[in-house]
Amino acid sequence: MNAIGSFLLAVWLISRSVTELLNLKFPYGAVALPILALSAGIFILWPAIRLRKGIGWLLLSLWLILSAGMALFDLSFSHSGTFLAIIALLAGIFLIVRK
Repeated sequence: MNAIGSFLLAVWLISRSVTELLNLKFPYGAVALPILALSAGIFILWPAIRLRKGIGWLLLSLWLILSAGMALFDLSFSHSGTFLAIIALLAGIFLIVRK
């Protein structure tokens, strides 16, 4: 994974966690955090495909892109939460076994 994708992912994880834990609300937070996640997903996706980093990184980037896109554009479909949870679960498993 490249440095930009790692940095954006780390910033998104920290920002998301702090806002949830401290119940913080800030202007444009509903737009800024999904854009950050979308950017991280795109920067992770490219090396995952190009360098064949593994299916775990590919699934992680797809989860970031899909969840951010759904939040940004207020999209949903039947069982979308279950679908995203399965992608996240598989990404975590593949990242742990490094496949």
